[in-house]
Amino acid sequence: MGKVRFQVLSCTGEDPAGPASLLNEHDQTGVGYLTPKHCDYPQEIVLELEGVCRITQIQVLSHQSHIATKIELFLSQDLTSFTRLGYLGLKSNKESQYTARELKTVHIDAVARYVKFRLHQCYVNEKNLYSQVGIVAINVNGEVEAQEENEAELESMSHVHQTLPPTPGRSKAQVMTPTKQLNDLDLRFDPKTAARIREIHAAKEKAVAMEDYDQAKRLKVLEEQLKNVGLQLARLEAAKKEAAANEDYDEAKRIKEEITRLEASIGSDSPDALPATQSQPRSFPGENRLQKVKEPVLHNIPPAVPSIPKPRRVERESDNVESDVMERPLSSQQRRSFAPPDEEEDMDAPVGQAPSNERQEGLPDCEHLADPEPIPDSLAKESAEMIGVVGDYLTCCFYSNLWNHRDAAMRKVKLQIEEGAFDDVDPHAVLTVASTMVQSGVGDRISQVSLSAIALCEAMLNFAEVHQLDSESIVSVMNSPLVQLVNKLGEPQTKLREEVTVLLLKMAESEVVGASVIASHIFRRSSKKALPLKSLQGRLGVVKALLSQSGLVPELTLETVMGFLEENSAFSHQSKDIRELAKAISAVIYQNVGGEITPFLKSLRPKQMEEYQAAFEGAVNATKKTRKAAPAPAGPPRKVEEPIAVQQADEYDEETDSNASVEEFTCSFCDRHDASFDSDRLDQHYWAECPMLTQCKMCSQVIEICTLNEHLLDECDQKHNHRACPRCGEAITIQFFEKHTSMNDCEPMPSPDRGNRCPLCHEDIGPRKRGWKAHLLQSRCPNNPRSLS
Repeated sequence: MGKVRFQVLSCTGEDPAGPASLLNEHDQTGVGYLTPKHCDYPQEIVLELEGVCRITQIQVLSHQSHIATKIELFLSQDLTSFTRLGYLGLKSNKESQYTARELKTVHIDAVARYVKFRLHQCYVNEKNLYSQVGIVAINVNGEVEAQEENEAELESMSHVHQTLPPTPGRSKAQVMTPTKQLNDLDLRFDPKTAARIREIHAAKEKAVAMEDYDQAKRLKVLEEQLKNVGLQLARLEAAKKEAAANEDYDEAKRIKEEITRLEASIGSDSPDALPATQSQPRSFPGENRLQKVKEPVLHNIPPAVPSIPKPRRVERESDNVESDVMERPLSSQQRRSFAPPDEEEDMDAPVGQAPSNERQEGLPDCEHLADPEPIPDSLAKESAEMIGVVGDYLTCCFYSNLWNHRDAAMRKVKLQIEEGAFDDVDPHAVLTVASTMVQSGVGDRISQVSLSAIALCEAMLNFAEVHQLDSESIVSVMNSPLVQLVNKLGEPQTKLREEVTVLLLKMAESEVVGASVIASHIFRRSSKKALPLKSLQGRLGVVKALLSQSGLVPELTLETVMGFLEENSAFSHQSKDIRELAKAISAVIYQNVGGEITPFLKSLRPKQMEEYQAAFEGAVNATKKTRKAAPAPAGPPRKVEEPIAVQQADEYDEETDSNASVEEFTCSFCDRHDASFDSDRLDQHYWAECPMLTQCKMCSQVIEICTLNEHLLDECDQKHNHRACPRCGEAITIQFFEKHTSMNDCEPMPSPDRGNRCPLCHEDIGPRKRGWKAHLLQSRCPNNPRSLS
């Protein structure tokens, strides 16, 4: 697998100062492609690869200030139709004052000849006066099929780059080897530096083959120092151009001299000849530019497309992919392997072995960790409390861009808590600082940092119990970390999910937290949008364990548990794992309440009800056996109610699959059954017919009607055009917001347990899923443009 050559085939528009043709050749220090000034979005670019290729990786290097809010990716083999992979979300870059370029890397496994990028609305900032989006460089890695034939075709392409009018698989990560990293050099460094790094890398590999490890070690240091010099050159080159553009020619001359000095050092084979990477002789505008290399925030893409022979959507896996048809960003949740942490963040890290660091004493693998960068002035106020508790050094580690600094800070604070180093400090202040570290650490994208944060959270719990702090203050401090911990229940890595689950159950057993607090966070949702499969599975697993461990308690009642199962369609979920968890949870609850559970099971089909009855009987028998084996209690045992009777339906289908609650050829939203519902036809039904779904008029995204209000306020590309009414909670267009609120005649939104409000007709309807189905499928909402055929 190597770099795939390409040519820009078409674009919807370009700025003469940044034509799309600049993307054909890598120039990391250049401007790259720019959309036209004050253009309409989205804008599109289509690349033609040198042949039909199996693509394994696509990289996009964004401009430092002309940044798209999102970039959609499409693949095709013949230009007649494109298959959408998902989209990349980019940050506004405000934190770096628009001096950092963000490199997005997408790992896929798909066969295609053409790649289309759809650039959406740009971020507004003081350096982007003309509302443009810029792409500095694009890199495509993979393997060309029938390469010899395609090379001749590429050389003869004369139809490249014609301006056209705008047009109306599962992610598979791979561990990056040093050889594969070489493919990125042209994207990150100037040609001279990239060539020199390749030479040294080849010499290092040769030294390893000859078992000359001293030489290999020396070349490794030289290679890393060259990379740091290359990043400095890129920053200085950008600073020089900025100075020249501002007509500050003295500054541009000084920067040019510094560039010349650095370039002269590249030709040396001696590490000592290279400038130190820890200090820089002079500071220039833009010199603090960082080349950020990140995995994109790409959520739940369909399975990878092995080929694209015709316009079709990717088949979903019935038990492994959530059924939500709403447009989602490409996700890392389905990755099978992960890049090492040090490759996830490629910052300007110091090279070579640092002297022994006594401040990391007790952490054997951190004794030679270099000092972190100082805390920026912008974070001085925020970090003051942490500095007062754990000191300046560990605080700098916590705020560092390097993952091993952050990891070391978590582990060191945990060690200090366990050793009693904070016994003379206000315990509430210790917990507040530790809570901040845990909240950030658990959400860190480096798994090792997350695991260290989970261990720190457990140390916090023990610290609170030892100091006998009151439960109310502990719960208040733990709230933010708990939100992140619950989110991690959807983590694709088994180790992380297991550690989070164990910690949550331990907190539920603790007297200072308790099961009720954990349950309230498990059932809490930021929106009405369906939970992803892994997240729902993780939450239900904790609910089942909580019920077995603590029984029914406040916040973990019959109504809240069964309501949560119903809201997430757990009884009829397309994943068998979810359905089995729902049945197991119901069986545990039945042991506690007996027949009181009956009203919550009315939606079950007769065949399902038989399965539930068998589960109830099995749970009761297991309880009886346990009691017989246990010593006789002092008083009479509590009577366990016999399983409820099966409610027979008038008509019963003998051929119903006992393991599937959602039948084949059935829409999982409106329950419509149609023998023609294959993968393509079902997708057509979702996009055009299903009365439970609608198309957002602002962004054209197809979503569930029950989530339309939240979508307009939180997710829509045009969410800035809406505000939530403080009285009724509905999404109101900005231009009518004052009129709406001044009239003060809207009704407050009903509570979720009492009902819902339809965003189409604005009438109050029944609660939960059954309320939506009754309104949209039976009563037929008068303002719903879709209807059942």
